[in-house]
Amino acid sequence: MKQKIEKKYRPSILSRDPYKRRSEAEMIRIVKEVNSGIIAKRAACEKYGVNRNTLALFIRRYSVRTLGGDLSTQLLANMNENQKMNLLERKVKELTKILDDAKLKNASLETMIQIAEEDLHIKIRKKRGTKQSKE
Repeated sequence: MKQKIEKKYRPSILSRDPYKRRSEAEMIRIVKEVNSGIIAKRAACEKYGVNRNTLALFIRRYSVRTLGGDLSTQLLANMNENQKMNLLERKVKELTKILDDAKLKNASLETMIQIAEEDLHIKIRKKRGTKQSKE
């Protein structure tokens, strides 16, 4: 005879307080943990019961605004040397990528201005020494 194996009920990620409003401090703490490398995005989603898109929204909203602060220094104090090196390497890669994207955007905008001035005869660049008109 086959015995039925009872499965333990394990709530899914989505059933853990799906409509719970999180305080701003809690959102910032989650983002800092993810950005510092203490916890991965997937693990943060499971730990805090947050959808991955919601976590991405938190990261977009709070990672630029809260670059420094007391919590980041506390997190760094709890890390060992290997974790700190990994964090610094990750930040260098991230900043290098941002710089490359900015250079690419700048080059594309310069090209668009050049094409507009040459082909479409639209004057975009301001000449040096010109004064504003009085209206």
